[in-house]
Amino acid sequence: MNAPVPPRVRFAPSPTGHLHVGGARTALFNWLYARSQGGTFVLRIEDTDQERSSDESYAAILEGMNWLGLDWDEGPDAGGDFGPYRQSERLDLYRAHLIKLATEDKVYRCFCNADDLAAREAAVREAGGVWEGYDGHCRHLDADAIAAFEAESRPHAWRLRTPDEGSTFWYDVIVDKREFQNEVLVDRVIVKADGFPTYQFACVVDDHLMGITHVLRGDDHVSNTPFQLLIYQALDWKPPKFGHMPMILGPDKKRLSKRHGATSVAEFADQGIIPEAMVNYLALLGWSPGGSADEVMRTKAIVGKFSLKKVNSSPAAFDYDKLAHINAMHIKRLTPEERLDLALPMIEKQGWGLADDWRIHGADDTRAYLARLLAMLGGRFSSLVNLPEQIGFFFTDDHFKDQEAWDEHVATDEGRSRLKVLAGALSESLDLDAPQEAEAFEGVVRELAEKLGLKAGDLIHPARVALSGQSRSAGIFEVMELLGGPRTVRRLETAASA
Repeated sequence: MNAPVPPRVRFAPSPTGHLHVGGARTALFNWLYARSQGGTFVLRIEDTDQERSSDESYAAILEGMNWLGLDWDEGPDAGGDFGPYRQSERLDLYRAHLIKLATEDKVYRCFCNADDLAAREAAVREAGGVWEGYDGHCRHLDADAIAAFEAESRPHAWRLRTPDEGSTFWYDVIVDKREFQNEVLVDRVIVKADGFPTYQFACVVDDHLMGITHVLRGDDHVSNTPFQLLIYQALDWKPPKFGHMPMILGPDKKRLSKRHGATSVAEFADQGIIPEAMVNYLALLGWSPGGSADEVMRTKAIVGKFSLKKVNSSPAAFDYDKLAHINAMHIKRLTPEERLDLALPMIEKQGWGLADDWRIHGADDTRAYLARLLAMLGGRFSSLVNLPEQIGFFFTDDHFKDQEAWDEHVATDEGRSRLKVLAGALSESLDLDAPQEAEAFEGVVRELAEKLGLKAGDLIHPARVALSGQSRSAGIFEVMELLGGPRTVRRLETAASA
């Protein structure tokens, strides 16, 4: 028995904007299928829309793919045996196959311009009819009419002759059998008057010549599939298998759009979503690992579990809260080194670094110091967006302050008095020129509280706000240890005199 041929799949975006959720999910499912089956993942850029395509969008798509970690085996910057991988560089191939179809009378020239089509559409609607998109006006032009149009150099497009009877169907790998009656299919343009192929034609030619075995895409392409199958038939080619993935809806069950919030990969990156969490969440939009499996998965685990049989045909609702939860769980599960690599660029972006005049227990550079801070935060570090607020006070005196907490715990006569006394006790009891452990700070605070007849919390609460600007933080004694004695006392004194 012959071994199954490894699949060849592709992601073929148009460079007319950023990489959005729908496109990213399509790219991911193709990538997962290729990686899970030992196949090939091809990136092809469909840039025949000269008016809307741009180099900026092309760069943004590649940046989004790289951010997600969706590496391609063939395509721009990777090469391959089936290039070029930008459609604008493949025009000779489309032209050659158009000539083949024209020679066999499977296509015809259409001399209708936009005004002609608009006028005929208006007439049909006024008569109470339904305009199907094209009425076959040029399908049966005789030689004299064609010659007359050519004599006046009238531009023309090329349309495919589609059958009037019967049906076109395929067995979708996700939703089973799909069928369209041919009588509802119009003769669509395959090459425009400017000589550029339409999406429908270029897509078919490229998929065939690149050996694509599975076309996996969003179900907004379902209506394109029967026409593309007819192009395959006209060219005497065997079509690939088609699979149409479920639509992505917003929380209101309407098609996901900007009104729901962020929709592009770049926006989610700016909001602190990490790549592996984004991949994890996108995978769950229409696919499930099955059973009671943990939905928070690293990419390698998703590859191992992925199967087209587990792709759901029902629409998937985008849940921003669930994405945030999955992101938090991914951050919590990172190794200390991974968390450090993730956080360090954010600290550097703020312009923060370790001050030259103090060192904390061997943390003699910013990376080592940040590692100590992240270890202290533990599970509290679950958001890149909140991280600067959580630890900014370790790097600068100009940090976030919760004014309500400040007014309640610090900006009172009682609060200032207690902070002043605490600063004095720390200065008298500890050698501030030497690093001090959290236990040393704790001992001074609890001893002072007992001496004053207070609960330890009566000193801890104002001290926490004075040192961090917040009513909630990591353990206050760990905060003091990592701030260091001199800065701890200085901040307490500053707050006491404010």
